[in-house]
Amino acid sequence: MLFMDILILFSAILSSSWIILQGAYYTDKVIMDKLNGSFSFRVSIIVAVKDEPKELIEKLVENLSRIEYDNYEVIIVSDDSEEKFEELKALPVPPNFSLFRRDFQGGRKAGALNYGIEKSTGEILIFLDSEARVEPDFLSRILPYMNKYEAVAMRLRIRNPESKLQRLYSEMTDFSMNSLFKGRWLRGLPIFPNGSAFSIRKETVVKVGYWREGIIAEDLEMGIRLFLKGVTVAYADDVVVETLAPFSWKDLFEQMKRWAYGSGQLMIYSLSMARKGIKGIEGIIYANQWGIYPLFILMLLIAGLVYPFLTSSILAWIFGLSIFLLSSFLLSIRSRMEEYDIRIPTLMLTAFLTGYFLGALRTKFKWKVTPKIGINDDLWIPWEVNLISFLFLLAGTLDITGEDLVRDVTHGAILLIISLIVLAIP
Repeated sequence: MLFMDILILFSAILSSSWIILQGAYYTDKVIMDKLNGSFSFRVSIIVAVKDEPKELIEKLVENLSRIEYDNYEVIIVSDDSEEKFEELKALPVPPNFSLFRRDFQGGRKAGALNYGIEKSTGEILIFLDSEARVEPDFLSRILPYMNKYEAVAMRLRIRNPESKLQRLYSEMTDFSMNSLFKGRWLRGLPIFPNGSAFSIRKETVVKVGYWREGIIAEDLEMGIRLFLKGVTVAYADDVVVETLAPFSWKDLFEQMKRWAYGSGQLMIYSLSMARKGIKGIEGIIYANQWGIYPLFILMLLIAGLVYPFLTSSILAWIFGLSIFLLSSFLLSIRSRMEEYDIRIPTLMLTAFLTGYFLGALRTKFKWKVTPKIGINDDLWIPWEVNLISFLFLLAGTLDITGEDLVRDVTHGAILLIISLIVLAIP
């Protein structure tokens, strides 16, 4: 009993601590960084695309062509089919834009980005996604940071959120930028770049060995590597890159599952940050947050499934559940989100559990581009939800039929309630 109690309490404390930290990091404070406004950099903006609508790329070209800066180029690297690429080639582009197609499409997105680096002529490299949109003074804002720092992460903002899902995602993104980026930056903690809005000196990316190909979360891996090599990634809160939210719950689920897979895939590598002390340990927690979020709920499931071979006490379950729910409640208050939907925590639970587990096992992963247009599919239920709900149902049934009436009925009831909550989708 003591062994399982320790595991349950440890998982509850770890999951709750990260939830509480996010709330503690959150800040509305305006960052005033002393920057040198004089610069004359040659800039290369690199965008990797695959299976994106032609109209989206056309609007990207139109947006980036309006940048008010003389010395920059835009490199679009396509991993599309030859037929799709011919459509893109027909798009009118300014002279400082180049469109390439990779004949050998290995290395996933990182391979395409590395291809773009080889084709680039700029001293400063900026990596954006195809749906990114920037203001005309974008380079005038980011380049003063590049005078001072080797690498800079920029603020993401969701543009034109229309549906409830998109408004939820927009609020989640704003909270993440104020907490995990701005809040952590002000506390001197390592910043892990978002590949959708990241700038780095070319000499730096060459020095550290380019993007690591074949990795799902190539931006997280790059952040870990830069931290280990002593390169500071700054955060520019006033440099905004607008992007789009997933259109449907299915798209959101697949995106969160991909994040979790990438985190699980890098779990062992991320542990090397421990040699950097307290900041490194916090970095490990950040890098594995997709596995830490659902860890406590996972331990309750395991405790239910291993009964009666290993038992645990009511006290451990109640205490663990209390601090987990309290920390989640405090975070919900701190986040100041106006929208709420029970599908968000249930999607996170199932997507993170399955994605992180599969990533840690290094199973085969098929990359799915997150569509930015589509049909609303509120009636869609991922198979992972059904599986996890069934496992909680099975664990609850095993426990509730045990010999210790009070303990086993309590454990079983908790597991059965979780099973029902998971099925809150849709």
